[in-house]
Amino acid sequence: MPAIRSISLETKNARVSAEKSCPFCCADIPREAKKCRACGEWVVSTSHGIAAMALRFFGVCWALVSVAIAAGLWFAGQSIRAWVWMHSVNAQITPRVVDFVLYVVIAVVLLKGIAIGVGFGIMARLAPRRPRWWT
Repeated sequence: MPAIRSISLETKNARVSAEKSCPFCCADIPREAKKCRACGEWVVSTSHGIAAMALRFFGVCWALVSVAIAAGLWFAGQSIRAWVWMHSVNAQITPRVVDFVLYVVIAVVLLKGIAIGVGFGIMARLAPRRPRWWT
């Protein structure tokens, strides 16, 4: 009976290795390691922290507010177009001119707002990664 018991302990110890491999550089590291000494990457779950989360949230909010402003400009522009159509003060200001100016302003607001929102998202990705228990 003792021979069977020692064989099962040997197979158990053989299965449980004292080392694991780094998912980034495939180097052998101790099982309880939190950071790979070969490549310097964290091998535990990491996060960018609260500041990166706030930047990402601010970027999404900025893009949504830009879309809302563009929608408001669209509806305001339609009423201005109707007013220009009914009260032709100047012969050179036609509804087509109002439409062109309106589309340019809306395009600038949308492009600039979405670009700034994406910029905040990129800044959030540049935040250094830390282990979840660090922050």
